[in-house]
Formats: sequence, C-alpha cells, structure tokens
Amino acid sequence: MKRILKGFSRLLVAVFAATSGAAFAQSGCESLDAIPVTYQISYQAGIQGLFNTHCTECHEGDAPSGGLDLSGGISWSNLVYHESSQNSQLTRVLPNSPELSLLFHKINCATPELGHRMPLFRTPLTLEEQALIYDWIAGGAPAVQLDEVFRAEFEIRN
Repeated sequence: MKRILKGFSRLLVAVFAATSGAAFAQSGCESLDAIPVTYQISYQAGIQGLFNTHCTECHEGDAPSGGLDLSGGISWSNLVYHESSQNSQLTRVLPNSPELSLLFHKINCATPELGHRMPLFRTPLTLEEQALIYDWIAGGAPAVQLDEVFRAEFEIRN
C-alpha cells in the first residue's frame, strides 16, 4: 500500500508540473526517495543553518538577490506564505506542500520554473539537505521545532 501511495504522490507532482503551464514547468528534479524522512526539524539549527551556509552570501542585506533576505531572524517571514517577488503566482513556501513551494524547486531542480537552481553557480545542496527542506515544508514549515513527532503514521515524502 505504501508503494502505491508513493507512486501516486509522484504521479500527482508530475501531472501538476505538466499541466501548470510553460511558465511553471521545472525539469531535472532530483529524487529524494533514498533519503530517510526527518520528522523533527529545528528551524534555527536545521533550516536557518543551511541558509547561513549556502544562501546568505547572496540573500542578505539591503539589496538581497531576488528580493529575498534569508538572514537569521527574518528568513521565515520572508518565505512562508510569501509570494515570489519575481512572479506573484508562485509562493516561496506553502506549508504542507513542498511540491508547490518555489524554494524547494529552486534547490531541487536543475531548471526550476523561475530563474536558476540555487545556490547560483555553486554546488547544489546535497540530497540530505534538500530532503531536510522538503520535510520541513511537508511538516507545516514551523518556525520552531514541534514537541511531538508529526505525521508519524505515514511517510511525508515520495
């Protein structure tokens, strides 16, 4: 049953990508199937830590690239439920929906639906780092770590 649900999830993502129009098509996306799901994620240590390591060189300060400042203390509010400054039809992070979140596409796909893969002109995030961001978004994109394990009864990543 789990295999069927995983296959169905992948199919839904493929159908969404195929039917959402040329302006929203992405390609060259990497599979995270082999990476174990992380259920408890600290935004500050896990997600902000990734931003500090890979992103704030360009996405910080008075004129951040793409209008996205990923500095500590403000990155969450600049991402979650926030539309892209380059295309208002795209949401940077839509909680519970990594497949609809521009941030995930920008780090996971060779050709995202908008702009270029991030980090720009540098080595992509590892699959484990990409999976952490996916799992954080799939778990509701909380600003703080939840005390209980969320969604423990089923896998949140295809």
